[in-house]
Amino acid sequence: MSSEDLGALLGLARKAGKAVAGNYAVQRAIKQQKVFLLLIAADAAPNTKDEFRKLASHYNIPVCEFLTKAKLGASIGSSESAVVAVLDPGFAQAIRQKSAKPT
Repeated sequence: MSSEDLGALLGLARKAGKAVAGNYAVQRAIKQQKVFLLLIAADAAPNTKDEFRKLASHYNIPVCEFLTKAKLGASIGSSESAVVAVLDPGFAQAIRQKSAKPT
């Protein structure tokens, strides 16, 4: 699936209220155990990647790393975003199936 198709799927999730972006909102959603999939931008800072991978590992959340911060942000209607949390199991499954294999 192309990055545009994945972006459109993320956009639908965001419009449905099933995706959140930004470090604080994503951390909060993870700690509240609402996250079914964590997306990390390929060009996110190494510290950001490490921090969110550790957090996801602690809560047993699958992680996909793809798109750039600009494309990930644009897909959810914001400027740049290094991390996006998917809050719906259906959207999470669809994104995982259509993206690169989760890490």
